[in-house]
Amino acid sequence: MDSDGGSKMRRKEKYEGTLSYIIRNNETFLLASTFLFLISLFGGYLFSGSIGDLIRPLMDEFRRSVAEGEIKLSTASIFIHNLQAALLIYGGGLLLGVFTALFLIVNGLFIGFFASQVPLDDFVFLTLPHGIFEIPGLIIAGAAGFRLASFIYHFFSDLLTESWYGSFTERVVHFLGRNQDELVESLLLLGVGVVFLVVAAFVEANLTLGIYSYIKGSI
Repeated sequence: MDSDGGSKMRRKEKYEGTLSYIIRNNETFLLASTFLFLISLFGGYLFSGSIGDLIRPLMDEFRRSVAEGEIKLSTASIFIHNLQAALLIYGGGLLLGVFTALFLIVNGLFIGFFASQVPLDDFVFLTLPHGIFEIPGLIIAGAAGFRLASFIYHFFSDLLTESWYGSFTERVVHFLGRNQDELVESLLLLGVGVVFLVVAAFVEANLTLGIYSYIKGSI
């Protein structure tokens, strides 16, 4: 094998190993994020009658955004909307993951409640094509938020409880360096989630309605 080919192969193997490591190292956060989202989704569907007063204002706001053109059926518009949700979920990690969990639950409840308001087959056919990318993207953003919360906890715990000679700035730099791997992992996870959301936005804007029409016309 020529040197260029060998170099490319080594880079690929290094990347795959890194991605695999990140997934394994954040398995607990991925499982927690998945559990919170899915249990909320099914809860929103099964208990739609009980949570209507909570979710309907969110649904009305979403419908207003669509009606007024704030959210358009375009890849860019859908991606920006989903990216905002992902960033809220991730940013919730700054407060030790409390708001990460809350935003995951709200998003799950919203989708589950929406499913209860339309024929189930229509919901499945209109959601599944892009949902297989969008939902994992949000779940991965949730795992990233929990990893960010872990970084915040360990950084401040070290900063406040451990001794280190030097100025306060030097202490901050030292303990940031000690815990920076967690911060980097959280950003890498968020990046993976964003890739899923890009694909989801493209599919929703360009393919979902066509797939829905084809399936409905075939049954």
